[in-house]
Amino acid sequence: MIIKTPPLSIKRVSVFAALFKAQLPDTLSAIRQALPDWVAVHVMLEQAGTLRKTITPEQMKDEILANLGDEAMALDPMYRLTTPEIPPGTIGTFVPNQLRPKLAPQYQDFTYIMYPQARSHLKKICEQAIGGEPAGLTGIASAFTGKINGSAVMEGWGGSIGLPTLRRTLEGMVEPGGKVMFWDTAFGFETTGATFVKIIDRVLNMADSKDDRLYFDCENYSWFVAFHPGGQMRVGLLG
Repeated sequence: MIIKTPPLSIKRVSVFAALFKAQLPDTLSAIRQALPDWVAVHVMLEQAGTLRKTITPEQMKDEILANLGDEAMALDPMYRLTTPEIPPGTIGTFVPNQLRPKLAPQYQDFTYIMYPQARSHLKKICEQAIGGEPAGLTGIASAFTGKINGSAVMEGWGGSIGLPTLRRTLEGMVEPGGKVMFWDTAFGFETTGATFVKIIDRVLNMADSKDDRLYFDCENYSWFVAFHPGGQMRVGLLG
């Protein structure tokens, strides 16, 4: 599946085994400063000095993660790096978890969903709709164009679909108090069902969009609305 999330750039932070505890506040500070810039931090172990009490690289990694809390997580395959190779001597690579990257766009009436959570929702809607994330260079809208585990209740071109008909269709599918996620091929964003139906005219006529767009129920994964860049649309009811 085509995912256009920018790869994380790289920062390296060195720690010395003999000084790990003393350096920990500075190590954490360096990681925290890097993460909002969509950066992965390789923490590199330097072996200068002798430890009075043995601490393993794995214990160092665990202590760094424990102190960072929800701000960071260990590198996961969902993240891409500008330089994929992990350097020798790396005790851990830390990536953003509960931080909004500065490069993420903003959409009116939508709020940013933290990246791991957004990817988890995307995986679940793909499993519910088409049995799993599509392989290869397949756009998300194209993936939802074929056979789905449900019914296509409306499809066509945005310019030819009547807005009142679309709104009535969505009112019958969307829970007003439920959560709706928008995946723009790079990041995830969230709004309420009531707001999504209210602004569907703006969603339908997002003329400057050059990428696939997918809107879906991110609580029960019971419906989706997929748009191709050219304006072709499909509304699916799942289950």
